[in-house]
Amino acid sequence: MLFIFIGANDARLPSKTDSSTLEEYQANLHAIISLLRDPDSEYYSPKTRILIITPPPIGELMIQSYTPTFAADPFVFNNRTRLFAEMAKQVAREAGVPSIDLYSEIENRVREEQATGTWSSTYDGYDNYLVDGVHLNNKGNMLLFNLIITTFQAVWPEMLPKTLPS
Repeated sequence: MLFIFIGANDARLPSKTDSSTLEEYQANLHAIISLLRDPDSEYYSPKTRILIITPPPIGELMIQSYTPTFAADPFVFNNRTRLFAEMAKQVAREAGVPSIDLYSEIENRVREEQATGTWSSTYDGYDNYLVDGVHLNNKGNMLLFNLIITTFQAVWPEMLPKTLPS
């Protein structure tokens, strides 16, 4: 089992050293998959199951509070991260592997909490899922865990713990 869960740092603006263009990100995802699928690769593993997970959204207000220089030199924006999440889903479709749209799952929950007034937050509700504006907190990790289990139930039910030999 290989979870490919990259993209948050890639989505940083091009002025930063750890950023990627959207095209580089796409090529990198395909390259990772090829490592396991290409019979000429030393890492060839045709039975390995692959799951792509989109990067989560960015809590811009959180990043601003954790990174004092952000206002003067912003390095990441949620709308750019959305493009990387869309690209991750596109690569999954192209490669014929399942994906989890963590970006949309969190965005939809944050929007719903904002619309219903069920959030009490200084950071537009993103702190319900992110610890620093980029990385998942406990609730965000639990959401991801549940999405992984749901994906396993739909795509690989034989991999669920209750079906594995003890």
